[in-house]
Amino acid sequence: MELKWKKRALAALISAGIWSSGGLVATSSAWGRDIPAGAVGQSLYETPGEAPLYQRVGFFESVCDTATSAEDCVADACDSCGWCNIGDPWKLSAEDGFDYGGWVDMGWQNAPDGAFTQANEADKFNLNQLYLYALKAADGSEGWDWGYRFDTMYGVDGNDAQAFGNDPGVWDFQNGFDHGIYEIALPQAYLEFAKCDFAVKVGHFYTPIGYEVVTTPDNFFYSKQLTFWNSEPFTHTGALATYKLSDSLTALGGWALGWDTGFDQNVVGGSMGLYGVTYAINDDTTFTYMGGVGNFGIRADGAINSLILSRKWTDKFQTVTQFDILGTNSGTDFTTNGVAEDSTGLIGYYFYEINDCIKLGLRNEWYKADGTSYYTNTAGVNFRTHANWMFRPEIRYNNSPGDPSATFNKVIYGLDVLAKF
Repeated sequence: MELKWKKRALAALISAGIWSSGGLVATSSAWGRDIPAGAVGQSLYETPGEAPLYQRVGFFESVCDTATSAEDCVADACDSCGWCNIGDPWKLSAEDGFDYGGWVDMGWQNAPDGAFTQANEADKFNLNQLYLYALKAADGSEGWDWGYRFDTMYGVDGNDAQAFGNDPGVWDFQNGFDHGIYEIALPQAYLEFAKCDFAVKVGHFYTPIGYEVVTTPDNFFYSKQLTFWNSEPFTHTGALATYKLSDSLTALGGWALGWDTGFDQNVVGGSMGLYGVTYAINDDTTFTYMGGVGNFGIRADGAINSLILSRKWTDKFQTVTQFDILGTNSGTDFTTNGVAEDSTGLIGYYFYEINDCIKLGLRNEWYKADGTSYYTNTAGVNFRTHANWMFRPEIRYNNSPGDPSATFNKVIYGLDVLAKF
């Protein structure tokens, strides 16, 4: 009996020390996998179920009753108790081959940031995205198969997902879908056909270009890059094919009616090629190149190239580096009318996963538009209380020595709450 209580006292001392220093011990990898660039037509749900990365040691847990050393006590504690358990995700539908669901995202940002949050949306608690989708997957593993996808969104992000490259009054652009700062968008509506390693979608779909995307659950940060907002398309209408050349290499190619069009071609034109490759260098490193060239419609003639290198250094630490170049003959100037003719974007991401519940992130961006440099530095946390719930507080610093406007020289705070279903 005396020996047992001595061991309990030792366990308490060790547990107290662990608690004061964070109390987290790694067990296995579970969360924080790469989000593919573009996130075109993919399921928007993660699949937890692996053991937590970390577990908290309880103060008076009797896990050390049989331990012979402090090291054994700590090791045993990792397998016996824990504070982070996000559970299994709940889905509105999980039928085989057919899926429908969505999410609700609400948030606040104290000031406009030069990207998604505009002056009339800042310093308010807004409904950013009420998002619904329905899809049937095209499974070509046993020969030709077909599928479809249709998405709709309502919120202050609605105008960003509308086909604003259209002429007014076509599809969802200036067609009675706007209600103050809230808008309805129909960002995806396409058919898909697949056979073996080949697939093609025809219709209206999200662009494959870039790292950040419109669909907020697929981004780490609440706020968006300046590069993404100003120098990348959001949607296209056309045809986009993918072909898996090997286990590590996938090629992409297609044609579209310019930038941000929905079943329409802008009065100034719109006919461009889409192309790219994704190459898994090894299990931990992926390189993606996506581009487009031709008549962009509202953005005139030009070419865009986006390169992304994602590297998982350990089970907990990951980096992503993105480099974009845009060149057009639009004759616009970013400092005067907010539309870049030529731009370069270099963005670095650094992610550190503490456990299933907490992930830390940094984003550093250099965006040079029409000769003026802009810098954004963002730090944020993804905090999950459940597999369906996430809170994302962040702090962001916009800075531009060449642009004295208030938007690009300030500290910005933001927080959103995301619930998937």
